[in-house]
Amino acid sequence: ATLPNYEDVATFLRISPENLYSFDNSFRPVGLEQQYIGIKEKKPLKRFKLMNEITYNKVIHQVGNPVIIFVHTRKETMKTAKYIRDTALANDEMIDFLKTSDNYLENRHILKEASEDEKISNAELKELLPYGFGFHHAGMTRYDRTLVEDLFENNLLKVLVSTATLAWGVNLPAKTVIIKGTQVYNPEKGSWVELSPMDVLQMLGRAGRPQYHDKCGEGIVITSKEQLQYYTSLMNNQLPVESQFIKRLADQLNAEIVMGTITNMDEAVHWLGYTYLYICMLRSPTLYGISYDEYENDKLLEQRRMDLIHSAATILDKANLIKYDKKTGNLQVTNLGRVASHYYINFNSILTYNEYLKP
Repeated sequence: ATLPNYEDVATFLRISPENLYSFDNSFRPVGLEQQYIGIKEKKPLKRFKLMNEITYNKVIHQVGNPVIIFVHTRKETMKTAKYIRDTALANDEMIDFLKTSDNYLENRHILKEASEDEKISNAELKELLPYGFGFHHAGMTRYDRTLVEDLFENNLLKVLVSTATLAWGVNLPAKTVIIKGTQVYNPEKGSWVELSPMDVLQMLGRAGRPQYHDKCGEGIVITSKEQLQYYTSLMNNQLPVESQFIKRLADQLNAEIVMGTITNMDEAVHWLGYTYLYICMLRSPTLYGISYDEYENDKLLEQRRMDLIHSAATILDKANLIKYDKKTGNLQVTNLGRVASHYYINFNSILTYNEYLKP
């Protein structure tokens, strides 16, 4: 369901058509209804407030059904859970959350006892449990996390706010999943970036509970208006998986030279023909900078592969990772190239070391 161009991957893996199977959403044991909400507001505080209001409105419409809300910082799990509780109290709607089953008095008693457990380390969690709300993240103690998981699994907690770790690490399905915002802070880039497609799919995959015979789960994505098209395309199998190999071609070529599987340009060009990049270039030449005329004159893209290998080998030669003889096409490993390959050091770092680390 997440791979629209599965035939490209099959070709790359050399799978024959009769042995290729595709499993779409019709194979999902519980159907998934999807909602995408785009927020126009640009100012951070107003946008944050609007996200909270939308989240609460969606939760109140699911009263009685377990809901998981995914947020993207540990602190935000507690803040969102508190906001929903406080808003429900202010709107006199808390009774709707508490009276969700015939044995709600017994459930409240269990939650009250759980909140008084002295082994609970998190004070905010103790405060929220009696209302049927909880939160979950990797920074909590194992005891606290296990308690929350057990209460939610037994349908005692109706609303659970969590980080993405719950989507990947613990099998806790819910009737409804809400992804509150789609941007996470990337410390390497020093900026906010969109969630990876796999994270979004994994989170939405928690919607729907076969064991409770749900006919349909509900996935709600709250994002910016600009990203609406991206996420609707993602979830409707319209985003093919493209190759990113060119970005790492030089380092991969160096590794092959170090292993001895490539010793000259001809072998390198042949090797490139076994990559997913080559399959993608054949399928969508223009997407990879290959003109129509170029493709028509060279259906197997031998010249383009030669150019890519030449560029990568030139970079490696400049970094003293290999010795590249442009006349003969020979590619010879160096000691520095062995070190870089063994310790996974990319050529850019080696260029920097060569420039600044002088004997």
